[in-house]
Amino acid sequence: MARPYLVMVRAGAASLHQQWLADDPDRNWDCWVSWYCEPAGHGEAAVEFESDGGDNKFEGYLQGRDALALSLDEYRYVALLDDDLEFPPGGISQTFSQCERAHADLAQPALRWGSNVNHDVTLYNPLTDVRRVSFVEVMMPFFSKDTLRFLEPSFLLSKSSWGIDYAWGSQLAHRRGDPGKLMIVDAVQVHHTKPFDTKQGAFYRKLAAMGVDAAAEYARIKAASPSFGGLKSLRSGHLAAGLWRLLPTPLLGMAVRLGESIKKRRHRRLYVLNGGQA
Repeated sequence: MARPYLVMVRAGAASLHQQWLADDPDRNWDCWVSWYCEPAGHGEAAVEFESDGGDNKFEGYLQGRDALALSLDEYRYVALLDDDLEFPPGGISQTFSQCERAHADLAQPALRWGSNVNHDVTLYNPLTDVRRVSFVEVMMPFFSKDTLRFLEPSFLLSKSSWGIDYAWGSQLAHRRGDPGKLMIVDAVQVHHTKPFDTKQGAFYRKLAAMGVDAAAEYARIKAASPSFGGLKSLRSGHLAAGLWRLLPTPLLGMAVRLGESIKKRRHRRLYVLNGGQA
């Protein structure tokens, strides 16, 4: 039976995608590896597609799609994932299922407390299975088929990929007649294994050699994008977890906002305990 979902991972030699495959033997997704280095020799028989090319994940997607002549219409959701993410066993399949349940346009799993996090809104909130938000990060977006088609032109806005996710939030919020449903899947928590390193990270060294200023790219895109109210959880549209489902919708919205404050403190405490700096 054909699988209804597709994962593209932008992979280097230390990519974790083989672990994702091993942990999800009944996966509901096909695996496409877009290499940014020479193929690592992991024994890629388990993957459905391989490609290379592009200076970043989104260029790799566009170039690989064309080189492979991939027909993406058969997939209901497509995820474009970084290679340094530790998913719980079956977590990718579960994320796709939650996207379907919530009728999400654009989504991502939550980031685990104590992990390497760029934006607080993406941190796990225990009150919800799926939380409606204004922003989904470039690290691990899950696109519905129609949303992927709508947002593809944004993939070439930035060599660094900085600011592309801000453009998504703006474009979906202001889409005429159909504001997008952006969701964080709190039912699945992911550990981002690598710290954000704009000085010594291999990708950022490559950008520097190309003369690319990531912060300037972000500022340019933000200035050109209509405001959408910032990076936040919204007041409604959530799917509650466990006994929180018994709360009336207005009270759930209030509780979720309170949970947003609490989770930030708990994350920072765990991050410091794990050897990070708050």
